[in-house]
Amino acid sequence: MTKPINHIKALAFILFLMGFAWQTQATEQYPDYIEYGGKKYELAVSWGHPSPLQVLYIRTNTQSPFKGWSTANYRGHIATWRISDGKLYLVNVDTRRHRGRTGTYWSGEEERVDTVAAPGYFNIASLSVQPTADDGAVVADWFSGVLTIENEVADDGNRVESDGVRYVYIRYGEVVDDQLVTAKDFERMQNITDKDTSDHAFMDKYRIAYLNQNYISYYFQSGMSHDEVTYQGHTGRFEGRDFHPLLMSLFDYDPLQFYFNWENFQRNGTPVCTWSISHDSLFINSITLYSGLGFYEHDEDTVGLAWIFKPERIVDGKVFAFWMNGEQTIEYGEEREGDFGMKEFQLERQQRIMLDSGRIIQSTWTPAAFDAGSETATFADCNPEHVYRCDHWGASDRYKELPVAAVFPAWAEGDDALQRWFDSHPLTDPRAKEMMFRTILLFKVNCRGEASEWVIASKGKGVLFELSNQVLEIAKQLPNGWTPATDENGNAVDCWQVMSFNVSQGELKKCYVQEQK
Repeated sequence: MTKPINHIKALAFILFLMGFAWQTQATEQYPDYIEYGGKKYELAVSWGHPSPLQVLYIRTNTQSPFKGWSTANYRGHIATWRISDGKLYLVNVDTRRHRGRTGTYWSGEEERVDTVAAPGYFNIASLSVQPTADDGAVVADWFSGVLTIENEVADDGNRVESDGVRYVYIRYGEVVDDQLVTAKDFERMQNITDKDTSDHAFMDKYRIAYLNQNYISYYFQSGMSHDEVTYQGHTGRFEGRDFHPLLMSLFDYDPLQFYFNWENFQRNGTPVCTWSISHDSLFINSITLYSGLGFYEHDEDTVGLAWIFKPERIVDGKVFAFWMNGEQTIEYGEEREGDFGMKEFQLERQQRIMLDSGRIIQSTWTPAAFDAGSETATFADCNPEHVYRCDHWGASDRYKELPVAAVFPAWAEGDDALQRWFDSHPLTDPRAKEMMFRTILLFKVNCRGEASEWVIASKGKGVLFELSNQVLEIAKQLPNGWTPATDENGNAVDCWQVMSFNVSQGELKKCYVQEQK
């Protein structure tokens, strides 16, 4: 925190202060709230500036259970925080339209249910062993970054405009710096001179404000950028996940483990990389730091692989991505002119790959319109008037009137490959670790081998119903790799199929697709 700030950096900082209107280019987001010094304030959150609760799911690389309820709240929650005893606490979470503990939502505004609850209700806890406060608040030890505390909230709920901004720097849940920067301080920063550097109190404010710029820039660019990849002679891009730079999986998704994080005042930014795949192995070819707060332009700073990797790992100018696991999607298309003359990426096709320690163990092409994370992703029936079913009771209970197909849908690469996919997608709900149960899902595979309309066929109440819903959500992410059913003449047809699981300690075992008897 004591590194010098050169004049070039200072100029960039001045421009930042004078042009902080980038937040207005997207719908203003509802703030979080924070209790500080016995008063309640707004905690700034914006489109490119995640809430500390969002950072929990970024750090743990897990899916947030909350869904946005409007364009003014993409994150799906409003959290209340507290600073006390030198630590940051999560006090409660207001989810709006939330039902239960699994992140399911009511579909209509007429059924809206507001939920405000302590973190434990949503299975939110500190990552390390930390005592829970008497009111259920937990230490946010997953969070490192700058909190921007703005306007006070009066007892009647009205906003009280502040004459400045309080920046609080947090490292792993603990306060390491706290500065109130007034409007007068901001004005002075726009005309800073070498003489000002002797004013240590002022420079402390300057540094934390500059640190805040770096912090916001990191997350802003990580929500905008895509990594390029070359595979089988074609160049595409890895599908982006908000605030998840692909390289950060090497650092356990902890930005402070990355050398060029926001604390490095000389060189910092979001790592954007180029990759290549050869002999079914993934390699990283280059790393570039993206920084800045512009939607359509950014600063770039290329860093050599030797800054990150040991020399012996660099072979022919690239590094084998030994740490990469799980599913990734490669998007192929091109930048075209969209609305208002802006460039937009037009997706033409996509390829889903499964990685095991940097090696591809499965590859599947899917339609350009496919969205595994969308609950509304559906595929048209080939012939809605002639739909078939398998002979499992899970299908016959609902569609007894439908004829049984001659050959049922099957996973094209075999049952073992299907099981490997589910092995890499376990339940993360702590309650699943202590239970054994069976879940049966019903879904439709059309004549093109595309699966949709997933539902739960088995029965269950309470926790079992909630956990089965989580199994359902995982299954919806399964890439399309089906061979379609056929009728007695060998023609591909639409068909309802059943998949069953034995779930033990959160693992989806004995994945079974109904076959002909």
